[in-house]
Amino acid sequence: MAKKQGVQQDLSSFMAILIMTIGALVVLLVSNTLVIISNPENTQITSVITSSLYVPAPLGKGDEGGPPFPQGNTRKEPSYIDVHRDRIIIYPGEHVLPVRDLERTGNALENLLQHLEENRDEEYAILLVRPRASMVARQLAKAIRDRGIGLGQELYEEERQVNYDSRRLQPNPG
Repeated sequence: MAKKQGVQQDLSSFMAILIMTIGALVVLLVSNTLVIISNPENTQITSVITSSLYVPAPLGKGDEGGPPFPQGNTRKEPSYIDVHRDRIIIYPGEHVLPVRDLERTGNALENLLQHLEENRDEEYAILLVRPRASMVARQLAKAIRDRGIGLGQELYEEERQVNYDSRRLQPNPG
């Protein structure tokens, strides 16, 4: 009678890969849980522009022209800071401020941040970061976060235009 020969396989390397994959999934689960715990109201700040993307529907036309991203920002109105390497442009109003003027007291950015800080429940800031402007954007983001203002960031191509149509009254940033 012939004895059956079985093939023996070593699965220890597969088990190591499986353990590392489970570890990575646990890290993702913990980090997502921390985000949920730190934001109990589930307030979602995105860079979807309430005033410039929303086009109200003509009367009697149903919901045509409604918000294009209903899951996006519906509670807060954004103010934009277009960050270039040598200047920033503040929207609304298109106030151009050279980077060297950011250290002056009472500049347009300081006035805007003061306004946003006072109205942080209704407004927030979005940095539109252009190529080669990351150092300026990091410093602005830190200054905005230090004041407790909501912040969104979006990368913008060098030639892309900012189309901002505010439907609200704005303070004069200077």
